[in-house]
Amino acid sequence: MDKKDLTTWLEISESAYSKNLTFFKQRLPKHTEFSVVLKSNAYGHGILEIARLAVEHGADSFCVHALDEALHLHRNGFKQDILIMGPVMRSRLKEVVENNFRLILYNKEVLMGLKKITRELKKPVRVHLKLETGTYRQGIAETDLPEFLRLLKNESFIHVDGAYTHFANIEDTTNHEYAFRQLSLFKKMAKTIKDFGFGDIKCHTACSAAVLLFRETYFDMVRLGISQYGLWPSRETFVSYKMKHSKNGENILRPVLSWKTRVAQLKEVASNQNIGYGGTYQTTRPSRIAVLPIGYAEGYDRDLSNRGYVLIHGKRAPVRGRICMNLFMVDVTDIPEVMLEDVVTLIGRDGDNHLQVDYLAGLCGTINYEFTTRLNWQIPRIITA
Repeated sequence: MDKKDLTTWLEISESAYSKNLTFFKQRLPKHTEFSVVLKSNAYGHGILEIARLAVEHGADSFCVHALDEALHLHRNGFKQDILIMGPVMRSRLKEVVENNFRLILYNKEVLMGLKKITRELKKPVRVHLKLETGTYRQGIAETDLPEFLRLLKNESFIHVDGAYTHFANIEDTTNHEYAFRQLSLFKKMAKTIKDFGFGDIKCHTACSAAVLLFRETYFDMVRLGISQYGLWPSRETFVSYKMKHSKNGENILRPVLSWKTRVAQLKEVASNQNIGYGGTYQTTRPSRIAVLPIGYAEGYDRDLSNRGYVLIHGKRAPVRGRICMNLFMVDVTDIPEVMLEDVVTLIGRDGDNHLQVDYLAGLCGTINYEFTTRLNWQIPRIITA
């Protein structure tokens, strides 16, 4: 796809992604499965684009949230192991078995459904037991685990392939006491599983923050999320990493995503004129206003109204007025060289300026995860060097 024909697009840097994966891969023991999380359109980066890069640069397997994400990957030629981490309706469990997906298991009703379907198909399914250690989302409580294991004990078609948990408070703090309590309970529950006769399982606990900070969380598999895209899980994780590992304050993660658009119109606006819906900005001088052809429907948050800025010719152009559904306005009075269809940087580097996702997310009172995952899936993702 030729960028000259597009009004907006995302650029995905292969070199940045490759360097991120290499950094994490080098941290892992050779036996540890390196799985990348591609849920929610690869955190907004493009599930097919990132899957291709992940395979080329060292990932062993994928994690997704939904069955349809796993099917989408299969239909596009990806045959890697895929772990479905979200719920699957019992009416669709047959599709999981037929496609040889891994499935997390935490409900007895799903277990009974899998028993019936696998016996009918005479085809096995691999399950990963999700253990409740203190996040209180999905998971099997410690008190319920023995009964779960009894139900699984003699099932020839249900293979307990793994056991895992997810940390509740490893990212948003520099005090990791709670995470280590969860880790201790996980080890105890994993021992229960092995003592029950399920010795050949993959244990996994490590998300991005855990991979960055604590080798003792790696076990047999890691699930690398936001950090594969060059974004820190939180400011606290960044600080913790610097305190523990880094020398000279070097930032070792490289943002993969840039977002570009173009100037759709330029107009001269007199002083004391109201810009946009509600007239929330009034010009204080004769101004040159550029109209940009994206808005909150594309993922440029309405909270950036009169607060954000974009980069044009390497210079900052402040947002003026409210962000509309598919349009917003910026002030280019001090960038007189701006012309129709010039490239505008919404996220990324332009000259000496770098506009980061974390900055925009902070203006919106949210986190980088939310900002990127809300980027409209219809925006073309273009892989660059």
